[in-house]
Amino acid sequence: MIQQIYITDYLSDAAAETAAVIQGLIEHCPLLLKADWDVMPATPLNALFSTLQAGDYPASSVAAILRAQQATLTDLPALCLLPVHLGLQRDTFSLQGTVQMSPEVYAYLTEALQQHFVQDFTVHATAGQRYWWIQPLHALEAHSPWPQDCLYQQAFQWQPQGTHATRVRQWTNETQMLLHQFSQDQDLPGWPARLNSLWFASVPQMPVWRHQWQTVMGAGAVFEGLRAAQLPALKQQALAEVLQDKTITQALMVVDQPEQVDWQVLSAALHKGQLSALEITLPLAERSVRVTYKKAYRWRFWRKAHSLTSLLNTLEASLPGFKIPASA
Repeated sequence: MIQQIYITDYLSDAAAETAAVIQGLIEHCPLLLKADWDVMPATPLNALFSTLQAGDYPASSVAAILRAQQATLTDLPALCLLPVHLGLQRDTFSLQGTVQMSPEVYAYLTEALQQHFVQDFTVHATAGQRYWWIQPLHALEAHSPWPQDCLYQQAFQWQPQGTHATRVRQWTNETQMLLHQFSQDQDLPGWPARLNSLWFASVPQMPVWRHQWQTVMGAGAVFEGLRAAQLPALKQQALAEVLQDKTITQALMVVDQPEQVDWQVLSAALHKGQLSALEITLPLAERSVRVTYKKAYRWRFWRKAHSLTSLLNTLEASLPGFKIPASA
């Protein structure tokens, strides 16, 4: 069996913790120290959509997938609004990642945003409380990328584009002023210190699926979005069930975070030689790391295994001027 696993990290929670993610992966599956590790220019989302659509597609496609679950949205143009942390420098700034909020802060911001922008758009809360859906009340022609494509890049590279891009930038400026005001409010407990901006991401058209996988399984928001988007061959199956099914020769797994993979089952399958090949795509800033393991590697005793330190050093060496961050 050939198995591919995509850890989408669609909210960029793990992209800044690559060292910790790789360490956890090795602890669960020590055999992967004998695998091939390569830094890829595409993000996990880009790589996933390229696989599912047989072409190159932007990470912003995930907005259409996530929106498919929001039945209350009409056909009006929509934006996804995400809480983020911008790293401010002397002359410019860069996106450092999205920010988690407490239910109280999320509810407070939902009401505050709706009141402030009542003449501009409506605000739709989401069950996971990690972002909002925004429906403009007037025509809007603007294109803004998904955050994962923009991590650690200078601001000029990811500014909104289009006829009404100035309007989106104005909304962003207003949200920054509001957040600064709210952060000074002593009566609002639990305010996340990293939250200093809101990110408007545009929602493109729904992708057209062209993949050839027998089985697509997984867990999380992206997987449920793919279900709502009627991705072919998607099945609600556990990894152990798929590995035991001799009729399945190719399977793909989609998860949001590393914790959603049953690494114990996967490690046992590697030791037993149940997988002829395994490919895992991990987040690395605005890139990804591809881990490729083949069944034959078990018997190549001359093949020197990595240590965790040497592996991280090798990955860093392929990215001049970049240091893999250990934590957010």
